[in-house]
Amino acid sequence: MKELNWKRKELKKKTLQGKNNTTPEPSNDKRTYLAINAIFAGIIILVFMYSGFFCPEKNDYPIECIHEKITGEPCPSCGLSRSFSYIIRGDISTAASYNEYGLRVFLFFLFQLVMRVSNIVYILRKPFHLRELTIIDSVIAILTFILAFRQFFVYYLQILF
Repeated sequence: MKELNWKRKELKKKTLQGKNNTTPEPSNDKRTYLAINAIFAGIIILVFMYSGFFCPEKNDYPIECIHEKITGEPCPSCGLSRSFSYIIRGDISTAASYNEYGLRVFLFFLFQLVMRVSNIVYILRKPFHLRELTIIDSVIAILTFILAFRQFFVYYLQILF
């Protein structure tokens, strides 16, 4: 009887080991997802730092609008840097005068920063189902992107057609 129980335990152990060897390690997936969130959060922080560092009054922005340089006409993103700078400084009305979509785009980036940091904290604190989290995260990110940038899509679609 003891020998039979021992054989069952050994068989169960081998079966479990076989399963573990065929599936990827969740810790690698977890690290990858953490890295992606950290990179996106870092980029967003750099965008906000750029907006805070350069002053709209001095007009010392190093990046100019390529569309305006080529065509001579402003595009929907013209003035976003100045708009972001005024939003960072708390002057929403002046920000809106530079780009009417500036606040919406700024809120998109702010929401994404909060979402990235929340994902990092959630992943580090709780066990999770990576597939479900990734799908939910992607759907929310895509929907908020479309909401924030829909006027840009409309503008460029009108140019194309």
